[in-house]
Parts: sequence; structure tokens; C-alpha cells
Amino acid sequence: MSVFIVPGDFPKNQREFDARFYNERASYDYLFHLRWPDGFSCCKCGRDAYWKSAKGLYICCGCQYQ
Repeated sequence: MSVFIVPGDFPKNQREFDARFYNERASYDYLFHLRWPDGFSCCKCGRDAYWKSAKGLYICCGCQYQ
């Protein structure tokens, strides 16, 4: 079982939450930076180039890992 740790910059109340995640794109950007704080890096081959599929998946340009 994974342990979920709330980052220090996560909103503390509803007002902060609404200001931070004012639209869907802001939410995805936040999650992207949580997953890859230094930019995208494939966990399989390490390459930093990716493309985003129509379903919203990040796919490595090197090994096509999703």
C-alpha cells in the first residue's frame, strides 16, 4: 500500500484551493509538477521528450512508455 504525503504547498482551505485550482488545466499542471518536479523524465528509459495523447497520457518519445 502506498503512503500519500500532502505537499507543503497544498491549499489549506477552500479559498486557497479555489484560487490554486481555478480550472482543470491548473489542476493538471500542479499534478505534473508533483510527478516530475524537474521536468518530464521517463521512468523506463530516462528520456525527457514526451508527447501527450488525446486521452491525456504522457508518452515517452524514446520507448513509447505511458
